[in-house]
Amino acid sequence: MQPPNDTRPPAGKWTYAAVILGAALGMLAGYAPLFNATAGVFVRPLAAEFGWGRSEASLSYAASMFGLAVVSPLVGSLMDRFGIRRVIACSAVVFGLATAAMALQNGSKALWVWLSVLVGVSGAATSVLGYLAVLPQWFDRRLGLALGLAMCGLGAGTVLMPMSAQYLVTAHGWRAAYATLGGGTIVLSLLACALLRERHVPTRAAGGPSAAADGMTLGQALRSYRLWAIWLVFVLASSATLSLGPHLPAMFADRGFTPAEAARSASTVGVGLLVGRIATGILIDRIHAPLVAAVFFAGGALGILLLRAGGDYGTLLLATTLIGLTIGAEGDLISYLVRSYFGLRAFGTLFGIAFSGYGFGAVIGPVGLGAWFDRHGDYALPLLVLPAMLGVAALLVLSLGRYRRPAAHGAAGEVAVSA
Repeated sequence: MQPPNDTRPPAGKWTYAAVILGAALGMLAGYAPLFNATAGVFVRPLAAEFGWGRSEASLSYAASMFGLAVVSPLVGSLMDRFGIRRVIACSAVVFGLATAAMALQNGSKALWVWLSVLVGVSGAATSVLGYLAVLPQWFDRRLGLALGLAMCGLGAGTVLMPMSAQYLVTAHGWRAAYATLGGGTIVLSLLACALLRERHVPTRAAGGPSAAADGMTLGQALRSYRLWAIWLVFVLASSATLSLGPHLPAMFADRGFTPAEAARSASTVGVGLLVGRIATGILIDRIHAPLVAAVFFAGGALGILLLRAGGDYGTLLLATTLIGLTIGAEGDLISYLVRSYFGLRAFGTLFGIAFSGYGFGAVIGPVGLGAWFDRHGDYALPLLVLPAMLGVAALLVLSLGRYRRPAAHGAAGEVAVSA
């Protein structure tokens, strides 16, 4: 069903399916699976070749997330102004070339950091920031389900990309692995853009404001406690969970597991992430999203504690799966919370601001974790602090209260999956 103020002929079911499929495919080959999820695979060979410590090798992950965090509000603003597909397509090409250029590393830490920043800046629109921005244009009551289905692509990519990167590194070396990943993301991202469609609803029809114009202005949102609370929630949550990304394979290797078994730890994060995406999407359409968030944050805290205490391989894989569930929930929740509390009027820019908190958290965590290991030789204390951070994030998200417009979820004017 279309919004009541949209007088155009209704879109067919294929259009709704294509939008979800395009977003899923784009996120499968986008920044997070292709670069972030594979970061841990590259840590050991790079450290061995250049004589770096783990904090230095993991700088790539942190520097790229810093670039993404800084540029996210600008990317959101550009999407509001020029359209989502255009921004994603341009970013995907530059992102692929920047990823391939990582193969040119020569041991210079400055080159390592600046290329990584470029990867993050160019990859921002190929992340959930770009692909999930289009879904609120098409879905309302079933927005959570649509987000969850699209995020399956990200979960699948997080499973497949570390294994693919490990195979390429083992068979052809880390330079060839970066070059291959960079070329592959360009092809798949442009195919994803061909599937995406944007819904441009007239600003006024039948004498009233359209659904697209509904919501807070940018100025109103910037003065709202909720925007900055959401931002801080995801600073804390991503610091606690994404900090582990580049360190998990090394943690497993330190405990005597083979490189293949260590790489599988990143893939089990992807399995949890995939389940978390779907489960969160289904739940937030039925249960107040902050409550869902708090439960998943508690699960992530349990996973980190198991990672600290567990010794056998099965327990450690369970721990990484729980952490993946939390990461999966985070991705769905950012878009949903922004849509629910602020509407669509300045959605791209506000989504970019909220997503920048997620990015900054992923800068703080990996660097801090790597620096602690290089200084103390273990992860014991950080693996106690990170669950506490998730606990604070859970309390903070519960403070958001009711949605700005509760009737929007399930109202007669929704844009539903069944169209």
